[in-house]
Amino acid sequence: MQPDAKILIVDDEPSAIQMMRKTLKGMGELRYATGGREALDLVASEPPDLILLDANMPGMDGYATCLALQMDYPDIPVVFVTASGDFADEIRALEAGASDFITKPINPPVVRARVSMHLKLKAQSDLLRNLSHRDPLTGIANRRALDERLVQEWRRAQRHHHPLALLMIDIDHFKGYNDHYGHIQGDDCLARVAEAIAGLVNRAGDLVARYGGEEFAVLLAHTRLHEAQTLAERIRATIEALAIPHAASSTGPAVTLSIGVAECQPALPRGEKPTSAPTAAAPRDPGIHLAKDLFDRADQALYAAKQAGRNRVRGG
Repeated sequence: MQPDAKILIVDDEPSAIQMMRKTLKGMGELRYATGGREALDLVASEPPDLILLDANMPGMDGYATCLALQMDYPDIPVVFVTASGDFADEIRALEAGASDFITKPINPPVVRARVSMHLKLKAQSDLLRNLSHRDPLTGIANRRALDERLVQEWRRAQRHHHPLALLMIDIDHFKGYNDHYGHIQGDDCLARVAEAIAGLVNRAGDLVARYGGEEFAVLLAHTRLHEAQTLAERIRATIEALAIPHAASSTGPAVTLSIGVAECQPALPRGEKPTSAPTAAAPRDPGIHLAKDLFDRADQALYAAKQAGRNRVRGG
């Protein structure tokens, strides 16, 4: 049991919500929604650890809600709670991405046991994912985590018409740093730079990752180019202010960064509407290949920053 777990209960019947509230008392922080759209808004603001979802609701029903959740939050377990005990409905729920299926009227001890099981599985899954998504040297996200987050944020930006921005960051003359000070001190430099960058990027949906070697990437959700450039300049100035000695640099006496910035507006695939409910056959990452252009432009901007003398920010 996780007393700090966040559980979202979605049901259009107040009596059903009240019953579930009594049943799950003490098992975590409970939140409530009376419809699919409201549930999606709550999840977007603060993703829960588990969702208990009624199947039959007016407007956006549980099946459409579950499919939408699978697109943006595939790691959140969803348990259907419904008065229908039909096998076809259970299969439909599982095909929509549900982790479990509970019929009404509920049996409180059984519900508590299943919720406890799913919370434990979620905690174990989160731990394993965190280990597999972390760069062991710097402690920030790795390339794999960046790729997965990009798929989620790209899809969300498509539906909500939000821009995405990307910073590509390179430590200036880092090969010379390693040659002069040695790899152990070089590793310490990488860790200090990563920690400083991560300390400046703390919004939900944003991600700092080690892209490879001495290069870092920052993915910024719902961010325009000028906003991303402002953040990039803060990052550049912060690293310079650390005054990490760099005797092998031709740019200056301390470690500095060159940063390339790009922004894009992901578009929905032709024929898909942002307000339409997804279907089971809908791809999870349509158009994601277009993100290559975002990386290419950020990389070109990074190259321009280096060509202009390093220790600067350039937009692409």
